Amino acid sequence: MTMVDAAQQWIRWLQLVLLCGVGVVAFIVFTYKAPYFVATLTDILRPRLSRPAVDARAVRWQVIQRDHDRIKDEYGRLCIDPFRCAELAILDDLRVPEAAALIHALAEANDAAEKTDYPTYEKAVLHLAKAWRHAQALTESDEPCTVVYRAFAPAAPSTSPGAELAWRRPHPPIPRERRTCR
Repeated sequence: MTMVDAAQQWIRWLQLVLLCGVGVVAFIVFTYKAPYFVATLTDILRPRLSRPAVDARAVRWQVIQRDHDRIKDEYGRLCIDPFRCAELAILDDLRVPEAAALIHALAEANDAAEKTDYPTYEKAVLHLAKAWRHAQALTESDEPCTVVYRAFAPAAPSTSPGAELAWRRPHPPIPRERRTCR
């Protein structure tokens, strides 16, 4: 065996070792990356379902209902919280204009919700939100005691002494099941 033959044999052996090493590395990489490759490929080739068009009116109806429910829940939590009796005393007294406006707006929004008339319901809930903000501002003032004393201060009677007082609804009625927007 000549020197040239030995060199050629050594080069072939080196090529075989490198080829096997590259093959082993390729096999390892393919084994670890194959699931990612298959997942990406199936995600690309999967047919996409088209989403139905979103009805803006239905979304707006849900937002209005959520606002109405949120205000009723906050008012209900106020009514059952024993540590907020001063605030409740202000909001239960219908001689306070903000409290009367809140109760009236609650009743109006509940009535509009039962009729499922969208424009009327939206206006009623917007009016309710405004009345609720004013009522909260009244109860969160720096000196609520002066507001309470002002609310309970004797005022001139609005009816004659023998007349019966009008029925007052101090709390909103129990919410009924709502119909969805069509």
